Amino acid sequence: PFVAYRLPWKQEVTILVQKSSSIKSIDLDDIESLSGFIMAPFESVQTKKAYILKPDIIFTSFTPFREVEKLLSMADQVTKNMQNKNIWSKETYLEKANTVLMDLKKNKLQKLVLSRIVEKELKVNFEPGDAFAMLNEQYEHSFNYIFHLPSIGSWMGATPETFLRINNSVAETVSLAGTKPADYIEWTLKERREQAIVTDFISYELDKLGIINYKIDGPDTVMAGNVAHLSSKFTISKKDLKGKAGKLIRSLHPTPAICGLPKNEAFEYILQIEDHDRKFYAGFLGPWQMNGHSDLFVNLRCAEFDSSKMHIFVGGGFTTSSVAESEWEETVHKSKTLLSVTENF
Repeated sequence: PFVAYRLPWKQEVTILVQKSSSIKSIDLDDIESLSGFIMAPFESVQTKKAYILKPDIIFTSFTPFREVEKLLSMADQVTKNMQNKNIWSKETYLEKANTVLMDLKKNKLQKLVLSRIVEKELKVNFEPGDAFAMLNEQYEHSFNYIFHLPSIGSWMGATPETFLRINNSVAETVSLAGTKPADYIEWTLKERREQAIVTDFISYELDKLGIINYKIDGPDTVMAGNVAHLSSKFTISKKDLKGKAGKLIRSLHPTPAICGLPKNEAFEYILQIEDHDRKFYAGFLGPWQMNGHSDLFVNLRCAEFDSSKMHIFVGGGFTTSSVAESEWEETVHKSKTLLSVTENF
């Protein structure tokens, strides 16, 4: 098992290798006593379980693609066992989208994120290490990673969304929502409202945990490759978080930006309407309590891959003012982040 990752705006890539092939499953409530690279699936909201890679070997590199290729060739990378068969046509997506809109208008939910899978056949000369290097070149602002876990799978991604970052004295999380093409950014009331919902949700959860001394900056426009989002940053004192990090993670995941509101009802609704398993999409991942830092990110703009194809996971937020056709276009736009690095193969 290994992971290679690069933090936003950094140059060097960190590569973590674990010698034992068995990946430990952890309970998120115990997270404060652990250190390693955390990978939590979307469904960890229900199971409370995540995976942790405990590295035996750690090294950094500015040109990591050869090392990544070598690690992948040593892994059981030839497996062709991606278990997601449900690739929706545009027609199916629009049908599902209209069902969601009807239910939102009946006040069953306030907001819902509907996802789909885009399947891309990979050419024989596809090199995941080179694709990862291209993500790093094209998406400097995002958290970029590639990992392989035996019998679980191989994933890569470039996510713009901070989940929880903790350094020496402060912790930060963000509320990110609303999407526009990067070449035309004019925020409408729909996107502002969508983003305010996420901000309110985070404030409510922090207050509930008794974390009251925090600062909110924004909303500002942040770039994520070929799209832009609205984002507000929450800054919390590290000492206020002591003994509460596990609880905060549990209460924030999944945020309305990747699931919906009310949280539990939206989660159950997703399990019913989506006939694919989200797996690690819309979960969170990153180095945890390594070198005094924790950098967890929401797993967006990500894909699972094997030796012959790639499954790119994309989603969009629905409120009563959403239009099914434009939500489809938004998912097409978002899929380009990962499609762009496969086109050279």
